[in-house]
Amino acid sequence: MPELVVSAWVLRLSLWVMAVTAVLLAATIVLARIQRRRKAVRDRRQIDPIRRDVLTIASGDDEDGRSVQRLLSVPLSGLEAVDGYLVSLLSKVRGAPAQQLVGLLQRHGVVRRARDGLASSSGTRRARSAWAIGLMRVEGEARAVAPLLQDSDRGAAVTAARALGMLREDVAAGPLLRSVKPARRGRGALPAWVVTEALAQLGPGTADTVGAALLSDDPTTRAVAARAIGVAQHVSQRESLRSLLATEEDQTVLAAVAEALGRVGRPDDIPSLVDLAAPGHHQTVRLSAVRALSELGGRPSVVALAGLLSDEDTRVGELAAQSLVDLDAPGITALHEVAERTSPEDDVTRAATSYGMALLELRAGSGTGGR
Repeated sequence: MPELVVSAWVLRLSLWVMAVTAVLLAATIVLARIQRRRKAVRDRRQIDPIRRDVLTIASGDDEDGRSVQRLLSVPLSGLEAVDGYLVSLLSKVRGAPAQQLVGLLQRHGVVRRARDGLASSSGTRRARSAWAIGLMRVEGEARAVAPLLQDSDRGAAVTAARALGMLREDVAAGPLLRSVKPARRGRGALPAWVVTEALAQLGPGTADTVGAALLSDDPTTRAVAARAIGVAQHVSQRESLRSLLATEEDQTVLAAVAEALGRVGRPDDIPSLVDLAAPGHHQTVRLSAVRALSELGGRPSVVALAGLLSDEDTRVGELAAQSLVDLDAPGITALHEVAERTSPEDDVTRAATSYGMALLELRAGSGTGGR
């Protein structure tokens, strides 16, 4: 094999390139730290003069309104650090102090700047603007925030969904449900739990819109709609949930429907939940049905849960035992009755009842009792 000879000038050039690269990297790091420190100092200079008055308002101690008046006389417009500081406090205060802070932000043009920021070329600024509008709960801004649900920047889209939940405007229900469907945005669908939480905050006026989404051709949308119905307690959509059970085959949707019926269902929904808890369905569906039976309570639920103690799926049996303990006296009595009549050879049922008894002892020891 011939020997490879490298000229001295090539080696020297390589060393110089590496040295220059190292110096540039070090300089970049140093400059970044200097910029961060300067920004921190600049932010403190902007915030320190108003901090005391702002905290007085946030704590509800500005009874005479002097702090508000002083802040209104200070030219805060254009001070980004002050805007961010005031908006961040809104997530920590409620009631009159929050209203005072919102009024202060509005009079200093923060709402206008946040609205303009929704169209920024920066995804970070779009997200911050949506978040600010949501925290301030500015009426009539849901239509302006909703387009961000289809934003190619995932952070901006998720933040927009959360902001729409805080705005609590009925017009947001449709865009939120459409944002769940895959391939609607450049970076995929929004997380189902984010959309569900936002929908649940919108109130009873969105019940029909959410219920109609149960007919969507997209299973994820149907699942989100079902969960939102349960969390928001849209009892008017009970029949829609029941109708969906007759035709639904997607296991994720069935689990969501079971959860929803546990919250808005009635005793006559127990047979349907028992069917969902039976072998043949995915474990997720079965466990959701067991939890729903526990939520509904009553004698029929106790009987159904007691029957599930002998289920071959140990997780189902254990959850049934836990649910019986949660149902206090009727459930605990049923648990004891099953334990007493179970033969020593029935390992499955005995394991479930033993689990329930252990839970009961733990709760008795901690003084929590049943539910």
